[in-house]
Amino acid sequence: MKMLIIIALALALGVAAIWAADFEPGFVLLQYGQWSLETSLVVFTAIYILLVVAGYLALRSLVLLKQTPKRINAWKTTQRQKRANRALTRGLITLEEGRWTEAERILVRHATHSETPLLHYLAAARAAQKQQAPERRDNYLRLAHETTEGADIAVGVVQAELQLSAGQKEQALATLQHLREVAPKHPYVLQLLQSLYQDMDQWQEMQSVLPDLRKRHVLERNEVAALDQEAAVGQLQMALAKQDWQKMAEVWEKSSSKARQTEAMLVPYVNGLIQQDQEEQAIAQIEQFMRNNWSDKLVYIYGVLTQGDLLARLATAEKWLKANPDNACLLLTVGRLAKANQLWTKAEEYLQQSIRLDAKGETYQVLAEVQLALDKNEAAADTYKQGLTLMLSSDATI
Repeated sequence: MKMLIIIALALALGVAAIWAADFEPGFVLLQYGQWSLETSLVVFTAIYILLVVAGYLALRSLVLLKQTPKRINAWKTTQRQKRANRALTRGLITLEEGRWTEAERILVRHATHSETPLLHYLAAARAAQKQQAPERRDNYLRLAHETTEGADIAVGVVQAELQLSAGQKEQALATLQHLREVAPKHPYVLQLLQSLYQDMDQWQEMQSVLPDLRKRHVLERNEVAALDQEAAVGQLQMALAKQDWQKMAEVWEKSSSKARQTEAMLVPYVNGLIQQDQEEQAIAQIEQFMRNNWSDKLVYIYGVLTQGDLLARLATAEKWLKANPDNACLLLTVGRLAKANQLWTKAEEYLQQSIRLDAKGETYQVLAEVQLALDKNEAAADTYKQGLTLMLSSDATI
């Protein structure tokens, strides 16, 4: 349509020029020294237009000729980028199909010509990881960092994920700690750090991350509270293993009253008190907990403690028994306390009832000791035998 309009205009101009030449041809005289040129105005105008058009075409051709190498290079670059984009798609598909070697080759081959070399090298790093080639993986990550500005966090996160999947916890920890220095508020970095600290039993460090995770809405308040308690329990257990009583006291004091009244926290704390020869305090902690809660582990510990008013403790345990008459662990504890008070018949009755509910080698041993105190030597020997048989059969099935 555009060409038709141009042709129509040209024809109109031609007709107008012919009409003007017929109506008034005009006169043009050009003279330079001895040379002169005489023609009509119409002819001169036509020649002038032809010379202008010819000059324009010559200049245009010269410019095009000069730009040809640049245009060819641009075309080649565009074609390489198209091939690189197709290679990226093919490489990612191959990677997901599990053909690691082929995927790595495709991705790396076209990475330098791609508009997004970062994606090529990150995917190639994953392919190298699947082939258990950490050196190639790290090299691709380095190239991803070098070829793309502003991708430090993205490359670092992928590096940490790959290190974690390879079991390189120390290296992953160093990577994530560096990322936290670069981007202290990055939610995914904080989440990876929290998970890694938890996996490495670095409880104090994990607690330091939790407030930021809550502020960034990565974890809900109840999840943060649960993780905080888990960290406190982990610290108590580590302090117990190292017999670091000062650390244990610090963790206990920092914990909320609600957290203290949980079995997970109280068991290591009570065991720590016992190892510090503070049995009466341990007894008080157990009795306070048992007023509103229940724990077989703490009930068991209550039975092996030998200090305090043993008769009053027996009465307390028997109160618990009224609410839990079929609890084998509690019956063992009550039997032990009756034994400690030399109430042999009552102890024998409780222990036999415990065995009927859940036979354990330890319960047989305590019962045999009670039977010996009652001069039931044959019964004690048979009880020892049954307990030994039970323990041997239990060991055999492990």
